Amino acid sequence: MWPGELIHFYGGRPYGSPGSWTRPLSNPEVSETYGARGDWAAGHHTGVDFAVPTGTPVRSVGDGTVVFSGDSGAYGELIVVQMRDGTYTLFAHLSERDVHKGDQVRAGTSLGKSGNTGNSTGPHLHFETRAERDYGSDIDPMSYLTQRGVRL
Repeated sequence: MWPGELIHFYGGRPYGSPGSWTRPLSNPEVSETYGARGDWAAGHHTGVDFAVPTGTPVRSVGDGTVVFSGDSGAYGELIVVQMRDGTYTLFAHLSERDVHKGDQVRAGTSLGKSGNTGNSTGPHLHFETRAERDYGSDIDPMSYLTQRGVRL
């Protein structure tokens, strides 16, 4: 902590504390749950959607390294973070990206702003968690965060 720095608490954890975990948004409201059946390539929704206006700040949920930051077709503007525990977190349909491939992030680091890019029916954040980088290794994001002490 340096003079003049602020600590913001969301979900019971201070942003930026090493080894901590936090919410991707300050006030997440689920608009589509993980596992919902549909026309997605996996046959089910591989993440959780949070209904938020375009431009809502999106933050890293934990410590890790940005392994992708760019346009990704269906996911639109996408950021992928490999977490210190080896899992991956994805933040999709963004309107702005604040980080680049190779950047180190901590819980609460600003990644960008929510949006409506790619295959999207309205402004929201699609938050996805994976055991591996490849599509098809998705993990229930709500359980993922809960197991790490994050309350949504």
